[in-house]
Amino acid sequence: MDRKSPTAMDDKELVRALKALADLSRLQMVHEVAEAGELSCGDLGKCFNVSQPTVSHHLKILSEAGVLLTRAEGKHHFISVNHALLDQLSGIIPARFPRRKKEVGARD
Repeated sequence: MDRKSPTAMDDKELVRALKALADLSRLQMVHEVAEAGELSCGDLGKCFNVSQPTVSHHLKILSEAGVLLTRAEGKHHFISVNHALLDQLSGIIPARFPRRKKEVGARD
């Protein structure tokens, strides 16, 4: 597949991103970050009734999968959604698994 294509992503990258988003807590974290635009790790942790190590664990998985981006400012870390990756995901499934055209005379 052409790497310049908006749906260019190898199978390992695709599976990693989908697995990261398949967990309800992580999906909700991505939603919170997207709603805010950018959040500090501490502020995100306040949105959920889980321990700080649990939040850190989820953030690590999302960051390693490329779903979230992190920037450091002094001793603080801020996270944002990698919209470019989400755009790729939104088009990759239909591109990878195109519908087969119905044969002439085939029944539904």
